[in-house]
Amino acid sequence: MKRVFSTGPKLIAGLMLLLVTGVVMAQNTIPATYIKEGVTLSAYNKVMVKPLSLDNVEVLKPAWEEGNDDIWAFNPENRSAIQKWFLDAMQQEIEGNGGYPLVNASGDDVLRVEVEVLSITPYVKPGTQSSDSDHVIETLGSGDIVISAEFRDSKTRELLILIEGERTIGEEYKELSKENHIKNLKGMFTKWGKKVREALDKAHAE
Repeated sequence: MKRVFSTGPKLIAGLMLLLVTGVVMAQNTIPATYIKEGVTLSAYNKVMVKPLSLDNVEVLKPAWEEGNDDIWAFNPENRSAIQKWFLDAMQQEIEGNGGYPLVNASGDDVLRVEVEVLSITPYVKPGTQSSDSDHVIETLGSGDIVISAEFRDSKTRELLILIEGERTIGEEYKELSKENHIKNLKGMFTKWGKKVREALDKAHAE
């Protein structure tokens, strides 16, 4: 599948090496790496969401750039903004429509959620301009991201569920731009929040 292309005479093409199964890609989700035996989330009525961890993000080049010696780095000027988008999305999806309050303190019925970004694979080098006189670059999303998400009891800190895997940031072809990168990130965070809400709702309905 082409993830990057241009609309002008110069063609930028690449075949994405799939690192996850077709089932995972089709469902747009990541299966749990670990689930504590007998665990149920029905005991949790509140959620403590920790700030999104961006402290040790590794930048990986896509397959079609592996021969490029340029250094790709992840140094977002708006790191705090990214963390705010994450928290805002989680709060909206988890709390909304009679959901589960987000709290800052541990408690007997509080689920602790910690998400860390382990690596990102941008489809084009960060800082690349979206167009020049010859072509306009469009990408299928902004890249791939590998995360680690831990669900713990907030009081004992016991690990209940661990999710590690790869996701795509965005699902539509859009012109390469800062604005579209932001939209893709916010959309991904919203989906994460929905997944947490769905898991809690399912547990409480059983």
